[in-house]
Amino acid sequence: MVVSYTLARVQPAKDVQVYYKVKELPEVEEVITTYGEYDIIVKVNVDSLEKLDDFVFHKLRTIEGVEATTTLIHADFPKEE
Repeated sequence: MVVSYTLARVQPAKDVQVYYKVKELPEVEEVITTYGEYDIIVKVNVDSLEKLDDFVFHKLRTIEGVEATTTLIHADFPKEE
C-alpha cells in the first residue's frame, strides 16, 4: 500500500473545477484546499509506486487547470523494539 500527498498548483479561477474533478478519482482519499504556494493537497492511496506514477502523470496532471504538482510519499518508521 502506498499513501502519498500531492500538492498541486492550480490556475487562477480554476480551483473549484479542479477540486471537484480530483475528488471524483477513485485513488483519492481526501482533497483539501489551501492558501499559499499550493492550492490543493490530495491524499492518494494506491497499491504500488507504478499506480502512483500513473495517477500523477496520467490522471491528475491531465486535469485542465492543474499547473504543477509535488508528491510526497508517506514513510513509516520501523517499530521500536
